[in-house]
Amino acid sequence: MNMPNKKIMSFINSYSRMLPVLVILLMLGISCSSSEETEIDPQESVRVSVEKAKARQASNSYQYAGEVTSERTVTLSTKVMGRVSQLDVEQGDYLQKGEVLVRIKDDNLQAQKNQVEARMQEAKAGLKNTETNYNRLKALHEKESATQKELDDISTQYEMAKAKVNALEGKLNEINDMLNYTVLEAPFNGYVVDKRISEGDMAAPGQPLVSFEQEGQMEVEITVPETQISHFNRGDTVSVDIKAAGIQNLMGMVAAINPSGNRGSRQFRLKVRLPELDEEAGIKSGMFARVTRNSKGEPVVTIPQSAIVERGQLTGIYTLSSNNELVLRWIRLGDSNGQNIEVLSGLAAGEQYVSNVDGTLREGQKVSTQ
Repeated sequence: MNMPNKKIMSFINSYSRMLPVLVILLMLGISCSSSEETEIDPQESVRVSVEKAKARQASNSYQYAGEVTSERTVTLSTKVMGRVSQLDVEQGDYLQKGEVLVRIKDDNLQAQKNQVEARMQEAKAGLKNTETNYNRLKALHEKESATQKELDDISTQYEMAKAKVNALEGKLNEINDMLNYTVLEAPFNGYVVDKRISEGDMAAPGQPLVSFEQEGQMEVEITVPETQISHFNRGDTVSVDIKAAGIQNLMGMVAAINPSGNRGSRQFRLKVRLPELDEEAGIKSGMFARVTRNSKGEPVVTIPQSAIVERGQLTGIYTLSSNNELVLRWIRLGDSNGQNIEVLSGLAAGEQYVSNVDGTLREGQKVSTQ
């Protein structure tokens, strides 16, 4: 046999050995193809639950950290220089309005007052005598029994006597005002929250001595960023939590809004007034508080989590075409609330969607609704 015939016979033998393998692979491919076509057969109709997308009123919730303070806190000081002769209070002491907090030695002022009062009596006596002479000469001048010069002289003396009395009255009022600052009284019912001096120390004008806080009425101070300050108005109701006192959802009222924000942080200060509570409530100045402000937002569309279809990084839902076929639509989601999730785009209110998706549904599949 020549060489070409040997090559032909070798090729025929090799092909005959490979033929059974090719036949088996071909049959497997046909079987798999048939199985896939059966799985996504668009003519197969399945029942699905369909709902219409509904828009609901969204609520925005904002939280702010704050500090509990008294509605009225005053720091008492004096206008006189003197030694503290009485200071019987301590931090936390309760006093009623008018009770003495601090007394400063006032011997020097009392001596000045006595001197001025003595001069006042003398000046008033002189004024009375001068007034009598003035009235007598004025009557004589009208009868032409006294000269004009005599009337002018007595008029000048009379005005000088009145000026002297007025000057001494002013000096006496000044001393009495200074004496008022030697006895510092509680301006209202409340508590001593700070004491910066002790009995026997020297008090100086303008030096803070005692801080006093009104009882009962408390408030919370918070700061709000410029992007959210428009959500607040005076008189608005907010929720206040004070964990240290075991208080939750206490209703407070926005009492004051500072119209001038901090130029560095762009924050605005607000005061939230708390309802009047008794001492047993346990609220104290300096406690941490959290203020929550709820406001209405724009209407949003929400759907159940069971309607979501995920394909890698994409999320979508199944909607229905005009001939009841499934259409996969990509959507953008927002915040979730329990079993529901917000749809930011891709689905409008009133549109139908499949509310419960399982793994057997495919795009283009015929469905019947329930």
